[in-house]
Formats: sequence, C-alpha cells, structure tokens
Amino acid sequence: MTTEIVKLDKNGRIYLPASLRKKFGTSSFYVEERGDEIVLIPVRKKIRKYYGVFKGENLSAEEIDQLIEEETEQLLRDEL
Repeated sequence: MTTEIVKLDKNGRIYLPASLRKKFGTSSFYVEERGDEIVLIPVRKKIRKYYGVFKGENLSAEEIDQLIEEETEQLLRDEL
C-alpha cells in the first residue's frame, strides 16, 4: 500500500503522483465518502463504458460491478 500526501489547488483539483497514475492506468476514479474519509477507486475498463449511467443513484463501485456482471451474463444467455 502506498501513502502519498497531495494538496488541492485553488480550483479544488487533486494531482495524483505519476507512480499512482501509471499503476492504475486510468484517468477516471469513483470518489466515495466513507465517514470522515474520501476514497478514490479506479474505474476499471470493464465498467468505464457505463460511466454516468447510474448517475443520481447511490451505488458503490462493487454494486455497479455486480449489476454490470448480471447484465453481461444475461446478454450472453440471450445470444445462445
């Protein structure tokens, strides 16, 4: 686990260190509030195309992954 200290700029942007950007290979992250913490979760390629589909719904990344997995399984069944 890597711990880095980052700062917000005057516009509220956070700049992630290059090592983390390279490690996760994505420029999209979920931002979750967990009590008194802010957590960044990389958006995996598998679900990137669904970004924004669940806007307004309070779903965790895991719940979205599960919904997409179920939809994918259904689509595969329909093709058979």
